[in-house]
Parts: sequence; C-alpha cells; structure tokens
Amino acid sequence: MTWTRRLAASLVSRPSVYGLVQALAGQGRVAARLREALANLPAGRLLDVGSADGGFASRLGREAVFVDLDPRPLVALRRSGRGSFAAAADASRLPFPDRAFDVSVCVAVSHHLDDGQLESVVAELGRVTSGTLLFLDALRNEDRAVSKWLWRYDRGRHPRTRDQLREALERRFRLREKREFTIYHQYVLWVASPL
Repeated sequence: MTWTRRLAASLVSRPSVYGLVQALAGQGRVAARLREALANLPAGRLLDVGSADGGFASRLGREAVFVDLDPRPLVALRRSGRGSFAAAADASRLPFPDRAFDVSVCVAVSHHLDDGQLESVVAELGRVTSGTLLFLDALRNEDRAVSKWLWRYDRGRHPRTRDQLREALERRFRLREKREFTIYHQYVLWVASPL
C-alpha cells in the first residue's frame, strides 16, 4: 500500500472525516434512492448493517437498530442522539434471533468483504430478516474512469460486478426488484426476500 493510500485510510477512519467524505461522494443522493425503495415497504423493525455513523438510515425517516464492526462511529452516533439502538458486531455473526427484523438494509458493505465474508454476511442477513432486504452497493466498472479512481482510494478492496453480487444474494434471497443509477459510481439496489 502506498503512503498516500495509508494516509487516506488513516484520515477516513475518523468518524467526522468519514462522514464528510460520504457527503461529498453523494451519500444524500444515494440515500434518496434507498428511501424511495423503502417507502413501498410496511413499517416495522429495521436493521442497518454496516451503518457506520448511521448516515444512510438516519436519512430514511425510520428508527433502526444500527450495527457496525467499528465501535467508533457508533459512539459518535449515540452521542448525536440518533442511535439509541447501536451494537458493535460482526455482520457475519449478528447477535439477533432468527427473523428479528421486518426490513434489513445493507448499504456499501459488500466491497469491504472478501468472498467468504460476503457469503457469511448474506447468510446472516437471510437468517435475521423476516420480510425484505434492501441491498445497495457501488459496482466495479473498469470503463468508468471516475469510479476506477474512487475505488483506488476506497478502504474496501473487493468491489464486485453486478453479476457477482447477484449470484451471492441469490443463494439466500429471491430478488424481487433491481434498480440501477449512477452518482460517480454505478450503483445497484436490490429489493429481496429471504428464501
């Protein structure tokens, strides 16, 4: 890893800097797409896996249980008063009973996971979700110069293609709807039900 990547990773690991980077990268516009998909779903218990500081779920207008591997952004979330239900946990071993959540949201997580971790996380999402999964991430697309540049500095080392993500999800979910859009990266959003 080059010194510029190490420096970028060190800076972005701070919750306040991470939030700023996410805002500049279009998090609000991505959240609007997620909110549109969520609007058609009934209210219920909502799980936000890989929530970081709760930036996405807080824009959805629903109370959620926030889960992230890194406790630092969860501490910032609790201090803000938005994250009364926050747990530092590994998404491949979620500390919840089967079918505990009506809706689970997994946003911008998969590119941080190797293939084995992705399989485990998808299995856990299938276990704890009783109704609907909203799964959203940026896609690897070698034809988009801005996207290639952004992936170069992202902390996630496993960007995947649409087909790779679809195959991983279809092992545990029935994909009901797919939406694609572009905001710097090309994104895919799946609405899915556990098998």
